[in-house]
Amino acid sequence: MSPNDSLRATEERLRQAVAAGTYPQVQKILLEYRPQLEEVLRGLSPAGPEAAKIARDSKDLVEWMRRMVLASRATATTQLARLPKYPLPYRAGASAHRHTWELEA
Repeated sequence: MSPNDSLRATEERLRQAVAAGTYPQVQKILLEYRPQLEEVLRGLSPAGPEAAKIARDSKDLVEWMRRMVLASRATATTQLARLPKYPLPYRAGASAHRHTWELEA
């Protein structure tokens, strides 16, 4: 598998992990992605159109991931806001009247 093919496969794995919301997996894949991207770009002319396209695609991927994470966080925030609001005694924590037992041996 060429470095370019490996990079594309890793990008697809990133997309799948982000879409699934498996963010710890995304972090692991990103650790693989960066060196692969650097290797591919090192093999190309910096002024060439292929290097510019790969850099642009990479930037677009990172921007897509950022937007997906923000959307996921917004969804989670909305879901949390919709949780029922329980009466104060249930939210206040431990009751002021504790029942205890004392055992003597």
